[in-house]
Amino acid sequence: MPRYSVIITRDVTESTIVQVETETPEQAETAAFEKLHESADTEWELDEGSWNKADAYVTGVDELP
Repeated sequence: MPRYSVIITRDVTESTIVQVETETPEQAETAAFEKLHESADTEWELDEGSWNKADAYVTGVDELP
């Protein structure tokens, strides 16, 4: 009988904090994304509880030799 390796995935969320100075909240969002994209060392943290919220789904199945 064939054997298979099955990748099962669950989506989780991560967050980081970016501090910016702007005149409006809308400008703050734009500036934060710009600062994020310019950064090479942003640290992300797994959001508390996010690992138990999403349904699992299969993202790959490979037959083993």
